[in-house]
Amino acid sequence: MDMASQTSALYMRTHLIGASGGLQLARLVAGDPWTAGAIDHLPAELEEEMAFVRERVEELSGHRESWLGAVVGLGSGVRGVAGVLRVTRGRFRRVAALEAMRSLLLAKKAMWELGMEGRVDFGPGTARCAELNDQAARQATELQALHQRAADEAFS
Repeated sequence: MDMASQTSALYMRTHLIGASGGLQLARLVAGDPWTAGAIDHLPAELEEEMAFVRERVEELSGHRESWLGAVVGLGSGVRGVAGVLRVTRGRFRRVAALEAMRSLLLAKKAMWELGMEGRVDFGPGTARCAELNDQAARQATELQALHQRAADEAFS
């Protein structure tokens, strides 16, 4: 694997690690009755995106990225702790959870932007980066609306 491929694979692995935590948080936030189903689609979309990135990392590295299962398992532990702490329950906790989700989505959007520019090697999947970038923008807009509502409730 050449240096550019190694760099791209490392960058995408880093995003996969963050995405595993983001996926668990998305499951909690989407599961909060307060959202009234507004982002129920988010966890499935994140899972699809993670599968896309993982596949490319495996192509670049030439081996299966078996470590990701362990990271997702740790993410499930984080989800369990977050559930016990009820991070999405309560006015201020909900604001913070939605802010964290928006931050993670914007980081992911930056990855798609770099993919569209060809700076990160998505190979034949580069064209898909534009679709995923648009999807990330839509997801961020949805979370922004929920965040605004949560902030109105918390600070009014």
